[in-house]
Amino acid sequence: MILIINNDKRMNYLTGFIRESGLDLVEYHPESLSFDFNILKQTRYFILPFGGISASGKIANTNLRLSEEVLLSLPEDCTILTPIKYPKLVELLQVVPRKCEVIFDYDEVAIYNSIPTAEGVIFNIIKNTEITIHQAEILVIGAGRTGQTIARDLKALGAHVTVTFRKKKDEARLFEMGLTPIHIDLMVEDLQHYDVIVNTVPAMVLDEEALNYVPKDCYIIDVSSKPGGVDFDYAKQIGIQAELAGSLPSIVAPKTAAYYLFRFLTNYIATADKKGR
Repeated sequence: MILIINNDKRMNYLTGFIRESGLDLVEYHPESLSFDFNILKQTRYFILPFGGISASGKIANTNLRLSEEVLLSLPEDCTILTPIKYPKLVELLQVVPRKCEVIFDYDEVAIYNSIPTAEGVIFNIIKNTEITIHQAEILVIGAGRTGQTIARDLKALGAHVTVTFRKKKDEARLFEMGLTPIHIDLMVEDLQHYDVIVNTVPAMVLDEEALNYVPKDCYIIDVSSKPGGVDFDYAKQIGIQAELAGSLPSIVAPKTAAYYLFRFLTNYIATADKKGR
């Protein structure tokens, strides 16, 4: 049996796709007050939602809490599938060991998910700036799976796109894509040139020192996981518009994003069941 927590549009569509496929599913809604421990005992796959889990275990946009008691009620061969490794989940797993798979550690999921993320970035740039993307000077921080998709799509719209890198192979790939590579260690002093900055790195890359180089009319959008890689308080203090735009796929294309997840999950479950878990 699959247990899923439906806390946003993406998860709502995902629930629908799973039901249509005929898989055995139990769904928890945002208004659900607690877990049914009899259901937990029958769960083979526990799918955690997006949005985060607080230090107290509260699951975002729900009344539910993840606790040691919840994990203890899951069968020992149950697999927890989570978008990212939430710190609270990691803490609980140290006390109650259960198999845990991080969905976005799989390249296919991250790459598929980068498609609606990039479209969401474009939507936000259009909405929050007074210039065209065409001919805009845009910096994408991070040359990973999401960063490359965002950079390519912005370039296709005519932007001058610079992308930070650490590894030489990424520098070569960016060059091959017709993008301008810059080593992340050299990024700060180059920040004064950009109309838009897109951060994909889940670490503090735009701190006070870096933000002092950023033009006041620059728009910063951070699509990394919470808490992001920007000192948002300082950006606001000095008059720079910066926002953490998490879960963009759920906002701009929840149905498509859900289908990508559904495809991964059904393949994962079929493979796991075939191997006898």
